[in-house]
Amino acid sequence: MPTASIGDIDVHYVEAGSGTPLVLVHGLGGSWADWDYQIAPFGEHYRVLAPDLRGFGDTPIGTQGPGVMQFVEDLRRFLDAIGVESCLLVGHSMGGAVCLQFALQYPQRVQRLVITNSVPGFRPRTPRQHFEIGYRLLVMGLLGPARLSRISAHRMFPGPENEGLRAKVIARGARNTRRAYLGSLGRLVQWSVIDRLPELKMPVLVVGAGRDYFGHEDVVKFAHALPRGYLHWFPEGRHGLPSEAPEAFNPVLLKFFRRKVKA
Repeated sequence: MPTASIGDIDVHYVEAGSGTPLVLVHGLGGSWADWDYQIAPFGEHYRVLAPDLRGFGDTPIGTQGPGVMQFVEDLRRFLDAIGVESCLLVGHSMGGAVCLQFALQYPQRVQRLVITNSVPGFRPRTPRQHFEIGYRLLVMGLLGPARLSRISAHRMFPGPENEGLRAKVIARGARNTRRAYLGSLGRLVQWSVIDRLPELKMPVLVVGAGRDYFGHEDVVKFAHALPRGYLHWFPEGRHGLPSEAPEAFNPVLLKFFRRKVKA
């Protein structure tokens, strides 16, 4: 697994294919392996790069505290280190927050943007949103990463047909540390760029799912607030959409990357 030195840490990442760079950014508690079902297929068309964010997977936490703004600067330094000036950028869940913030700070480096299973603000407003954050804080704080990963895996991938996916998620999540997870979550729930969406001038695809934590209304408002926004909705999908339904998810992204859009 290659690494790129960006100061206080070496970022571990996976690379496949050649051509236009396509960067995949995982969510809270995940790693590059969350993109298992995208790396090889997308590598047939692009230079795919899937890094582990600071404190997750095989990338150490270093001396800086994890969080959206730090992840953005890490991503910039990572791209500098491997010689990527601009890319197609895809973010899942918390990775979506990282990619939105990155695109706002470095718009010239993002050709097209995909945000899946995510929203432009994680500050809780509804009872369900408070619950989603509260249970993560409680379980991780009191019971630790192994228990939280087991609960999350069963919520994202229910049913006997998803036993293999659950096992992978549980194994990956058990490697997380309280410091990295809680530090990232604590900063994530203070983050919002809802008022800045009109600044995103590049084409942006928003991918939502009917059984996700994020409601249809919020996702539609998100897409409609983008100057060049596109929306694709999976009515039966859940939060782990890239792994749950790659045979449907992957073609949607490939079509978006290739489609002609108005300047």
